Amino acid sequence: MLITKTIQIEFADSDYNAVDCIKDLKAATESASLNLFSKYEVRLEMPRVINGYQVVMDVRIPEEIADDFSIGNHLRGVSAYLLKYCDGRYDDAVVGKRLLNYTVIPETVETSHSYSVSERLSLIADIAELLKNDDEQTNDKIRKIQEIIRD
Repeated sequence: MLITKTIQIEFADSDYNAVDCIKDLKAATESASLNLFSKYEVRLEMPRVINGYQVVMDVRIPEEIADDFSIGNHLRGVSAYLLKYCDGRYDDAVVGKRLLNYTVIPETVETSHSYSVSERLSLIADIAELLKNDDEQTNDKIRKIQEIIRD
């Protein structure tokens, strides 16, 4: 049986946006997936964009090695591909010795409201965008949100 983990991919250098590099990330994932499958029978799904600004991919890991499987260590082939085969486009994005950061997105925990983690993060991003504006209509929306939160 395979355990599925959803991984968010970000560049270590915040000046680079993973969404803008999705084509290269897909090529790098395809290359790395062959090696991971042959060694560990781990399956990498193609990266995809969610919420318009997040790049995630599913990693399917055999149950018997799932507890000990280090995501970041085993996905270094993605970074290696980007640095080797992308004509130096990502050389400046390396911070320390790291090009990409991988964050495991926790499984959705069912609550009475049943908002997924990604939906909650999207909502926070929407509110942050509202705070950037300073017109009357936006201020009204922010006041309404504050009232709801206080209740």
